[in-house]
Amino acid sequence: MLVRIMKIRYSTGFAVFILVAAAFVLGTSFLTGVSINTFTGALLVAVGIGYLTRPLGELTDRELTILPLLGPMKRHYPVAGLRLVDGKIYSGEKRVRFPAWCTNSEGWRALTERLRGRPN
Repeated sequence: MLVRIMKIRYSTGFAVFILVAAAFVLGTSFLTGVSINTFTGALLVAVGIGYLTRPLGELTDRELTILPLLGPMKRHYPVAGLRLVDGKIYSGEKRVRFPAWCTNSEGWRALTERLRGRPN
């Protein structure tokens, strides 16, 4: 049985913005001397690279899996219980914590169309 997985990615523009901010923080940190801002810049670089390389979630025929940027804490939601209300995803009566503001717009559009096209 072949399972089709749709990967939902973070916004590339948001990741690039974080990387530019990291370059600015690291640049000013190296000009003024190594300080706590050097750690902050390195952390921003790691987060920006994570946003570029890691998927935000995966949607299969059976479940929506939301993946963390760091760590092993995946959240699984069965597709049969998902519904879309006012642009927000709900699993039963509980809202699914899905950060649409930092999601790639094409991935978000494909996810919402797939949830709308599914019979309730």
